[in-house]
Amino acid sequence: MRPFAAYISFLDYLPVKVGEKLLDIGCGTGWLLKAASERGLFTCGIDVSAEAVKLSRKNSPMSVVESASVTKIPFPSETFDYITCIGVLEHFTEMEKAFNEMKRVAKKSAMFCLMVPNSRTLYWKLGKCFSKGYRESNENALSLKEWQNLFEDHGMEIQHVSRDDWRLRRLLSYMGIKSDSRLYIFFRNMVWSFIPLSRAHQFIYILRIKS
Repeated sequence: MRPFAAYISFLDYLPVKVGEKLLDIGCGTGWLLKAASERGLFTCGIDVSAEAVKLSRKNSPMSVVESASVTKIPFPSETFDYITCIGVLEHFTEMEKAFNEMKRVAKKSAMFCLMVPNSRTLYWKLGKCFSKGYRESNENALSLKEWQNLFEDHGMEIQHVSRDDWRLRRLLSYMGIKSDSRLYIFFRNMVWSFIPLSRAHQFIYILRIKS
């Protein structure tokens, strides 16, 4: 499980303003809700796990957190300015219903921040072959192009694609290099110059609903 600090950066992809509304799907620990609440957003979360709901309510007491499936989101239509789904989308079994529900509760101008795994990495391939947890969790990774096609097929328009840099930030932090320093930016750009986006461990997609 990622610590609180790992979730703050997801909000940097979104032009969040005080008073706007955010829904986190598969809110887990509630750390993203907490980070968003601290920026002045009205935050809601859903998770199918009762334990995750309890933990989210504890870690982010200002948030409205409900036990619910993404195929039946318990909020009114056109409610949210932002919808986040970090490391959860790949577990969905009813993708069509899930996207229809996410779009229903989103405002017409809403932005989506989704993090998904890349099937083209050795880490994923080995995990799928040898890890029982991977096989039993219905976790389905796709390539960069396959994710793009899936989003577009479900009525989404891609605004930006980036790579998740949490592992790199954590590694450099052990060396005493802070993620907001120029030295970190130098190392990050150097590493990324050798690793194309298509080979990133995980992708971060920023989307809007097609007009």
